[in-house]
Amino acid sequence: MFTLSNYQLQAQDVLVPIYGDRETSAVIKLWFGSRLDMSPIDLIMRREEEVAFPSFGADLAQLKAKTPVQLVLGEAFFFDRLYLVNEHTLIPRPETEELVAGILERFSNNELKVIDVGAGSGCIAISLQLARPNWSITGVDIHRQTIDAAKANAEKLGANVDFKVLDVLEETLPEFDLLVSNPPYIPVSEAQAMDSNVVDYEPDRALFVPNEDALLFYRRLLELAKKNKKDSPVHVAFEIHENFGEQMIELCASFGFKEVNLLQDLQGKDRMIFAQYGD
Repeated sequence: MFTLSNYQLQAQDVLVPIYGDRETSAVIKLWFGSRLDMSPIDLIMRREEEVAFPSFGADLAQLKAKTPVQLVLGEAFFFDRLYLVNEHTLIPRPETEELVAGILERFSNNELKVIDVGAGSGCIAISLQLARPNWSITGVDIHRQTIDAAKANAEKLGANVDFKVLDVLEETLPEFDLLVSNPPYIPVSEAQAMDSNVVDYEPDRALFVPNEDALLFYRRLLELAKKNKKDSPVHVAFEIHENFGEQMIELCASFGFKEVNLLQDLQGKDRMIFAQYGD
């Protein structure tokens, strides 16, 4: 057994050359906090205590190989809740939290039928349902393993979400008032410039689209949303690629959507589209 500070120094020696000081600090905080069940204050106040850390060596080896810390731990935070993640799900990201926050800001507690397309870990659908218990929410994804992960998170967090396997490019959607999606939107040509801890460990199918049709999923989702319209307006809320804001505005307009709002994330990058079809 070593002191907590000794484990921290060992980890820093290995990880700083790979991740840099700032990211290493964030990784260690998340890693140690999870494995040792310690708060950030504990990690400071108990630095000179000897602690049992049986997974330290195996964890460090994975982190050295650039496995994302969330996949090493099998969990990730989203909207202040802990989600189970694995190789079949994207790791939830802060930009997607901003999408959820934007939805909650724009839509009141009135009853809504909501569908989350490309549900992944279920973080969007579950966060919305827990914040708006009277919304009826369905999450769909093409892969059974991904849906199984989302269902496990819903059960763990006590969320009433109906998760289903569905191929949105081939099948229609159940009726909805609001369609939410963070679909694949990164052209495959950008993979070379991306960090290996994303490209090598997160599912390609949830990240990449063909270079020649980068808006493939949005086009299909807008088509389905337009067809879905009944007697009341239909809304869409998308996370998007930072370089495709103007193209997304034009695409929404081409399907007859109005009140198209392009919003930036906290980094000032075009990241979200909100739009409405019908009056």
